[in-house]
Amino acid sequence: MNILDRVHSVSNQTMMIARAAVVAMIVILVAIAATGARAQTSATRIVLRPAITVAGPIVHLGDLADGAGEHADVQLFRAPPPGTSGTVQAARIVDAIRRQGIELVETRGITQVVVTRSGREITREDVVAAIAGELVHLGHARDAASLEIRLDPGFRGFTVENTARGPVRVIAIEADPRARRFSARVSVDGSTLAAAGVAVGGYAEEVAEVPTLSRPLQRGETVSPADIVIERIPVSLISADTVLSRDAVAGMAARRSIRSGKPLRNGDLMEPIIVHRDDVVAIVFERPGLVLSVRGRAVANGARGDVIAVTNLQSNRILQAEITGPGTVTVRATVARLAAATQ
Repeated sequence: MNILDRVHSVSNQTMMIARAAVVAMIVILVAIAATGARAQTSATRIVLRPAITVAGPIVHLGDLADGAGEHADVQLFRAPPPGTSGTVQAARIVDAIRRQGIELVETRGITQVVVTRSGREITREDVVAAIAGELVHLGHARDAASLEIRLDPGFRGFTVENTARGPVRVIAIEADPRARRFSARVSVDGSTLAAAGVAVGGYAEEVAEVPTLSRPLQRGETVSPADIVIERIPVSLISADTVLSRDAVAGMAARRSIRSGKPLRNGDLMEPIIVHRDDVVAIVFERPGLVLSVRGRAVANGARGDVIAVTNLQSNRILQAEITGPGTVTVRATVARLAAATQ
């Protein structure tokens, strides 16, 4: 081999050795980096919390422990349904964390973790309002305020996801006006749990506010404002002669004995007797431009507006006069009749 060949051979060997050294260095650096990453993961210290509350359907590592750092978003298991709680054994949580390459997990004596999922509570009142609106929409009542709705006792409301912020809606309803019975399914916009509807049943009837008596009244007793109580009663119990106004009751008298708590009818009431038989009354004679008054005696009982017989004590004549106030009756006549009546 000549000198040239030898130089060429030495050069090739040198290059091969250099390449091998570079590859070896890269392998060593990768190994060091991997070891450092493992050491960093292993060095992460996790401390379990004894109780947590989550809003979503998944429990993350950051929910369960302090010090999760970059691992906080790691998903571990499903959360319980909204509005409920459950327990998870600490050993199970530790195993799940260690599968993420984190060895340093401190339980500090915790044997289980209580996991609560928050939610939006849908109350009976929420459901009643939704059903009332739907029944009005279907023509079963004039307005929601005129509906009396009683849900079945077993229905306690329900809970949906916190993210479901939409209104409560009736997605299906069957109503029997005669039986006053309904069955429905209600949902909440934005809820997956209640998407198919939650079943609810009950009774609904249209009602109206009417005056009733707070105490029984005997015939002739006058109704005072304190005796009047406004009650909501089914429209089916209201007839054409039912008294609907408080003002139509106050100051009236019982025509007969009346029980408390019952709707009043026009025939139950009358104007109170303000002139009694044998009462001495003032007989007022009226015509345009002239008013005369004489003493008289009532021949019969009467209320304001009644026309009764009275005796003119001056002439002993019996006249027909209208009761216009307590102890006062009025005769309206022509001049000729007026002169005859006063003689």
